[in-house]
Amino acid sequence: MRRIALPVYAPSFLAAIAQNAVQILLPLYALEIGGGAALAAAVVGLRGAGTMLGDVPAGMLVARLGDKGVMVTGLCLAAAATVTAALADGAVVLGCAALGLGAGIGVWLLARLSFITAAVRIEQRGRVISLMAGLQRAGALLGPLIAGVGAELVGFRAVLIGTTVLFAAALALVLVFTANTQPRWAGRGRRRLALVTRRNAKTFATAGSVMVILSFLRAGRLLMIPLVGSQLGLSAGQIGLAFSLSAAIDMAMFYPAGIILDGVGRKWALTPALLLLGAGIAVLPLADSFATFVAAALLAGLGNGFGTGIFMTLGGDFSPQRGRGEFLGVWRLVGDAGAAGGPFVMGAVAQSATLAIACAGTGALALVGVLLLAAFVPETLPPERRRRRRGKR
Repeated sequence: MRRIALPVYAPSFLAAIAQNAVQILLPLYALEIGGGAALAAAVVGLRGAGTMLGDVPAGMLVARLGDKGVMVTGLCLAAAATVTAALADGAVVLGCAALGLGAGIGVWLLARLSFITAAVRIEQRGRVISLMAGLQRAGALLGPLIAGVGAELVGFRAVLIGTTVLFAAALALVLVFTANTQPRWAGRGRRRLALVTRRNAKTFATAGSVMVILSFLRAGRLLMIPLVGSQLGLSAGQIGLAFSLSAAIDMAMFYPAGIILDGVGRKWALTPALLLLGAGIAVLPLADSFATFVAAALLAGLGNGFGTGIFMTLGGDFSPQRGRGEFLGVWRLVGDAGAAGGPFVMGAVAQSATLAIACAGTGALALVGVLLLAAFVPETLPPERRRRRRGKR
């Protein structure tokens, strides 16, 4: 962990603050410039779509350029997107900025996961990734709070410029401290991609479907907390505070989640993550005050906390040694489909029906994910690793 503190953990923390600040600002900024729930949902969805667009190319680039080059590319894209968002005065430019931000974040996360997978043994991977995801949660604690208060004090554009500075600082750390660790795999990129996809089709269809649902729920949390808060008449500062409190309990779960992942099993962490996250989103529209709104947000945050690092951990577990970059690219593409499509679906339902129906449907989807997980997804933590850790205790 000390060996990857400066190459990975420090830039991850800075990028997480910036990323989460922008994520809470985008739907609120869309409302600020005159858009409704549909535009706010579209902006969040475009961010997810951008991530999908960057997944497979990033996986192919990792095999050619190595982890560091792709990490740098992702952070540069994210920084450019936040500058564009700060200059946006209409839906089209703001949508382009959201698309670019999603692409940059997706490229950055994939290269970072490839770096960790190559550098860390499987029996330690859950804890290492959980700590990294815990730093992501710390960014989710600070980012929305800074964004909400900053938007009220100095305006949306100034806060967006501030996030650009954070992305630039993360970029500087990567340039100075990160070394390439990804081995090359000879052969043509498209042929490698097709081969890896064909060999792992069952994994993508089963475990990947559960990841789609998890991403859908996580996108629902990002979208519905601002929309329900705005419907309740809460200010940007109050919504940012509620999201930060939700992120606080989310962040507090990173260590227990790591222990569960490496000591009990991956599915033991993913099941409560799906159930609690879905329940938190489903009860959000029942809130009738700031206190009940925060309580629902906290429940969703607890569920997300149980899932700390699960997406990256399972991706690393399932990935082959040869073609790892291509596998992780497709893995992220499959999982990110939920983050991209979820907001459009929920926004359309909210626009044509009500927010309550959109939240209830999203919560019900969590039950589908649990059934798929139980029936089709194998446990990837080897039994002997679980027995060894129990014996040590």
